[in-house]
Amino acid sequence: MLKKIKKNPIIKISYSLKLTVLCLLILAILTLLGTIYQSNHGLYEAKLKFFSSWIFLLGGFIPFPGGALTMTVLFINLLSSLFFRIGFRWSNTGNILTHIGILILLLGGFYTFLFSQESFLSLKEGTGSDFSNSYDKWELAIWTESGGERDIYAIDTSDFSKRKSFSIPELKIEGKIRSYYKNCTALKNGSISNVDKIINASNITTLKASNDFTEPSRNVPGIILSLNNVDSDILLYGNEDKPTPVIISGNLVRLSLRKKRYQLPFYLKLSDFNMGKYPGSEIVKSYDSFVQLITSKDLNRSVHISMNKPLRYKDFTLFQSSYYIDPSDGTEYSVFAVVKNRGKYLPYISSILIFLGLIIHFVFMLSRKKIRSYNV
Repeated sequence: MLKKIKKNPIIKISYSLKLTVLCLLILAILTLLGTIYQSNHGLYEAKLKFFSSWIFLLGGFIPFPGGALTMTVLFINLLSSLFFRIGFRWSNTGNILTHIGILILLLGGFYTFLFSQESFLSLKEGTGSDFSNSYDKWELAIWTESGGERDIYAIDTSDFSKRKSFSIPELKIEGKIRSYYKNCTALKNGSISNVDKIINASNITTLKASNDFTEPSRNVPGIILSLNNVDSDILLYGNEDKPTPVIISGNLVRLSLRKKRYQLPFYLKLSDFNMGKYPGSEIVKSYDSFVQLITSKDLNRSVHISMNKPLRYKDFTLFQSSYYIDPSDGTEYSVFAVVKNRGKYLPYISSILIFLGLIIHFVFMLSRKKIRSYNV
């Protein structure tokens, strides 16, 4: 029965060594393209375009397999090889362990792809933060201030296209969503307004819907909503620098449409940011950061983060992603990619299995060679 299955043309392709080599070649090309793309667009954009995609347009018009598709095919190829080409025999123990290790490594990649939480943290020298921001998810933040402290309530906007209302009982707020734009542009003093009367801190009068970008992080949302006891509708735009204040039941309430924030189990302070350039040019060669990692358990540790040296703490890994220089005053900001991944131990498990598999395989091959020499 197994022999008949192995002769099936599709099955034969699935465990073909040529398919393995092709997948590895494509992954090498994606790694090269991603490395070049990262230097100008950052780690997240490179990952999204080349490694998290199924298919992307190479050069803007040539369909090319992305990392997700390539690794899926490679996983099927290795699994088929394990069953149809290698077989489960004691003499193949080394090969079996090696293939299982690689399969676990690919499964770890899929787990990260599906369930990891990715965000970014932007700091300027001398400042710190204990939260990170999402690349492409947004939230409606509503808060009050008292004695220098804020009571902040955040509402995820992922379902605002269908959602019609929301409430915050603690602030006695009832809200209705008039319009929500996943991606839009903001106009000031526009001749045509979305509503007759609006409140906005940046003097924006109109939101104009735009086509969604393929890369979600480039979309900037906008919303028009109404609140109880507020006569005019409120307009919020994702790229605003300041919140919009309103008075509700005699209390000052501020609203803002901002990138979704994630609480971190530590406080990270940027002590120093360094950027190196190639001699005689303005081309950036490297950049790295010196930070202080502070936790509630009295941990205060100095850490050096560079492009090839991330910071790891529990389920979190912080990579030196990019940097930003404020054109107005030249202030330098260091940008870190923050990844929360509970499957971080899978690569270690796979590495151990691959190492053991290779050792067993080479020992078996060596012993078999000696036996043949002895018999001769």
